[in-house]
Amino acid sequence: MNTPSLKKYFLALLVVALIGGVFYMKVYLPKNSFASISPKLGDINETVFGVGTVEAKELMIIASKTPAKVASIFADQGDEVAQNKILATMDNLELTASKEEALMALQKSKLSYDAQKTLLADVNAKYTLAQITLKRYQNLARDGFLAQSELDSATATHQSAQAQWENATIWLKVTQADIAKSEATLKTIEAKLEDLVLRSPINARVISRNAEIGSTVLAGAPIFRLVDPRFIWAKVYINERQSGAIAVGQPVFITLRSHANTPYFGHIKRIGLENDRVTEEREVDISFETVPTSLYLGERLEATIHTASHRDILTIPLSAIHNIQGVKGVWVNKEGHAHFKLISPFIISAEGVASAKELDQNDIILLPNKQEIYEGKRLAL
Repeated sequence: MNTPSLKKYFLALLVVALIGGVFYMKVYLPKNSFASISPKLGDINETVFGVGTVEAKELMIIASKTPAKVASIFADQGDEVAQNKILATMDNLELTASKEEALMALQKSKLSYDAQKTLLADVNAKYTLAQITLKRYQNLARDGFLAQSELDSATATHQSAQAQWENATIWLKVTQADIAKSEATLKTIEAKLEDLVLRSPINARVISRNAEIGSTVLAGAPIFRLVDPRFIWAKVYINERQSGAIAVGQPVFITLRSHANTPYFGHIKRIGLENDRVTEEREVDISFETVPTSLYLGERLEATIHTASHRDILTIPLSAIHNIQGVKGVWVNKEGHAHFKLISPFIISAEGVASAKELDQNDIILLPNKQEIYEGKRLAL
């Protein structure tokens, strides 16, 4: 075979090889298929999530101020009670005896006062007579009709009557003071006895009853625990990494464990000023717009706080975002090959939608599946 013919042969062989290679690349070389999406314009409500419990803003403890025995009970757990309603009465024999003693002391003081008033009236009459007699004797002595000894006797009688009158006047004031003291003692005992009648300070709901009729309770020991049903709120704990976005007044979506399909709405009422040093969480108190009637203190709940709204921004499903060795990004189709595109801190909504400034409307984003994916992996066109 001559040289020109040999060249043509090798050239034809090369063409066949190239065609075969292209055919193999297109038909036989394994390619990988992934579902894909492109970012689309949408709205995102930025939220912060937290868990907590149902609590009462004001928890009132109803207790006896002195050790006493429970005499009667008029309320039970779960009852709605009106302001000033009697919840229970206590029995204190010592105070009851003290009241009887105080009543007797008051009666004695009043009798002493009456007796002293009678005595003062008698002394006053004698004093008045002594004054008149002395004046008459003084006139007689001046005119020479009375001996000096008789005048001296009348003067002494007058002085004695005056001293008795002054003494009786003082003792009348003493008996008046005794009456005031006895009345004050009686009022004190009556106030203590009134404290043994336990009343509701406001319109409230009984959370618990901690004593039974006949049981003896110590001073200050809780007999009832009450809450104001108007001020039941959610106490939620937010990770301090997210707490910078929350503020008083922000709307909140609340879900109770016992009513998972019933939404409740509220607003942030108060943000704690101190973080938990162990859990690194901050307490947030949330008021209900409408307080549910069937709330139980301590019930677990979940709260989603609405912190910001974003309109007409590019969004993708949160599931499309991957975390590779602490770096977040999305897999995109770049000229038929997988490419990991980094994204900076992004926005996440409660509905599982995310957005980041690096997204482009022309991006073809690969959705995860069970296939392994890596940089440069060949993709099916």
